[in-house]
Amino acid sequence: MATYAEYLDFDTEEDKLKQQQLYQATELSAQTVAAVEKISRPQNWLLAAAPYCPDCRVFVPFIQKMAELNPNISVNYIARNDFDDSSRFENPRQQEIVRANQKIPALFLIGHEEAGSVFSEFPQVVLNQIAADETRRTELRDAYRAGEFNADIEAQVVAALAWAEQRC
Repeated sequence: MATYAEYLDFDTEEDKLKQQQLYQATELSAQTVAAVEKISRPQNWLLAAAPYCPDCRVFVPFIQKMAELNPNISVNYIARNDFDDSSRFENPRQQEIVRANQKIPALFLIGHEEAGSVFSEFPQVVLNQIAADETRRTELRDAYRAGEFNADIEAQVVAALAWAEQRC
């Protein structure tokens, strides 16, 4: 597993720069900051992601900035091409859950593998809209990448942190 700095080096310098630009442009709402600062129990998250992936570049800044706000939130990164390397995981079940997901970005609560991912590829609102009308997949994906669902990403991650607060 890797830190955010190591994650940035998973791919090319160009991909790293694109990720850093989106990170710098991402701002958390005051409501999110207040909710994140209230997290009082340690949470360990595993994020399957890669800087080459446009969907990851949109998602990663949210969870990373939240982790930077609160030392109780720890995020470890894993590259998609490391899914088959058992040394990258704490146990075989964790690896099995991540490999079964096969989507990036995907966020998992470490130590609670039975829960599966709490975020997979797109925010739930986008997944619901795609499920309702598959012909809109490209339109919705492009809107996600353009930042039109950033508030939904933020809300979904905050909800996941609150859920984890109750479980940890």
